[in-house]
Amino acid sequence: MKIPIILGQPLHLWLGLLLFSIVVFQILVAKKILPVPFIWHRRMGYVILVLAVIHGFMAIGLYNGIFIL
Repeated sequence: MKIPIILGQPLHLWLGLLLFSIVVFQILVAKKILPVPFIWHRRMGYVILVLAVIHGFMAIGLYNGIFIL
C-alpha cells in the first residue's frame, strides 16, 4: 500500500504536525491560557487518540515494509 504525498511530503508527516498542534492546543486549554469549554478539551482528546493510532500505524507500516512512499 502506498502512502499519499501531499504538497511534497508524505501523509504521516502531516498527521504528525497536526497531532503536535492539537497536543499544544490541549496543553493551552488545560493551563487555562485558552478559554475553551471542557467539552472541546474532551473531544480533542479523542481526536488525539485516533490520530496517534493512525500516525503510529503508518510509521510501523513504513518501518516494516507494509507501506511504501
